[in-house]
Amino acid sequence: MLRFVRKLFAQNILLQVGSLNSVGIAVRVVCGLITSKLIAVYLGASGMALLGDLRNFMSSLQSLGQLGVSNGVIKYTATYKKQPEALHKLVATVLKLPFLVSLGLGLIVVIAAPDLNTLIFENTADYTLIIRLAGIVLPLFTLQTLLLNILNGLGDFRKVIFINMSINASGVLLSALLIVWFSLFGAMLALLLSGVLALGITLVFLRKYFAKAKELFLLKIDASLLKKLGSYAFMSLFSAVAAPWVYIAIRQYIIETDGIENAGYWDAMLRLSDYYLMFATSILTLYVLPKLATSGTQTNLRKVTTDFYRSILPFFALGLLVIFLLKGFIIRLIYDASFLEMQSIFIWQLAGDLVRVASLVIAYEIIAKRMVKTFVITQLISLSIIYFSSVWLVSRYGFVGAGMAHLLSYSLYLLVVVILFRKKLFARITQ
Repeated sequence: MLRFVRKLFAQNILLQVGSLNSVGIAVRVVCGLITSKLIAVYLGASGMALLGDLRNFMSSLQSLGQLGVSNGVIKYTATYKKQPEALHKLVATVLKLPFLVSLGLGLIVVIAAPDLNTLIFENTADYTLIIRLAGIVLPLFTLQTLLLNILNGLGDFRKVIFINMSINASGVLLSALLIVWFSLFGAMLALLLSGVLALGITLVFLRKYFAKAKELFLLKIDASLLKKLGSYAFMSLFSAVAAPWVYIAIRQYIIETDGIENAGYWDAMLRLSDYYLMFATSILTLYVLPKLATSGTQTNLRKVTTDFYRSILPFFALGLLVIFLLKGFIIRLIYDASFLEMQSIFIWQLAGDLVRVASLVIAYEIIAKRMVKTFVITQLISLSIIYFSSVWLVSRYGFVGAGMAHLLSYSLYLLVVVILFRKKLFARITQ
């Protein structure tokens, strides 16, 4: 049996990446669970809801600062990794321009902080200082993320995973200290300072490349590369601007109609969802996107999708079933008994996440092949469905309605992408 398992792993690179990735995910999840426990104990459900608003804002801000080129960087780094001159031009371009843009965007955030505070938190609290700090640290978040994108594209999976493990382990210590000392303000501060810490750790791992830094700095920004990355930028920026703000709007609607405590339960479910989705979505980024990006065959999408459905999706589905069966225990472990009311949303969120992963492995073809119009239309439809269905269902079923809307949205999204790529999905696989 042991020999069979070794042979299976030796022949399947997806399982090799997945197994090492699982260790990294385990570290990240454990660190996340510790942080969630601290938030539940020291901040409660209401604090979790407000922290969720800041997380969504930072997600949007980071993507804007990166000019939405992350997926494009992975694709073209994978494409040019055996062409040193082209690769150097790419690295210089994707590090310089987004960093400069992040500086400008950060300045705008610092100046507009009072208005942004009203927009994000409405009349709940004044976190203008936190928003200003977000603008200050934004360029550092941008640089760190793009460096990891480059490593992803180069296929240096082990280094990426070890960097992330180090970041997570040190980040939880920072969060623990600041939450205990400064409560909700400390939790928000930890979220922002984690980016500074992450950049420092990333640079330590990449110190052997410092000799090339001066050479890359002297290279000019390549306009032709910007044109190639432009479609990726547009796609990512669309999502960056729309998706986090949709979730902020849904959270505010839950607060208004069902109370801030129930909004916190929904956000607690989203945090838990983020933990178990890390495994599947990181495999998509580490393996699926580079595979789709570097292949020109018509049948490649079916092959990649089939491999993923056979190798990864069954384990993911089994994990979701275990989570559902142990939901009461998990809530007490991660949060505390005061969060048990969130059990009612589990079935909807778990089912929605299974459908989500099944749809994303197909939908990554849109990103890999730069299908801008298709991307915008499908995202617009998906976000519209999740927002309006959330409003309708939350008004009838409370915060659980947001979970129902999640399942509805991704079920329709899966149907749409299967129809869009039906010819590739149902074509014969060629060697």
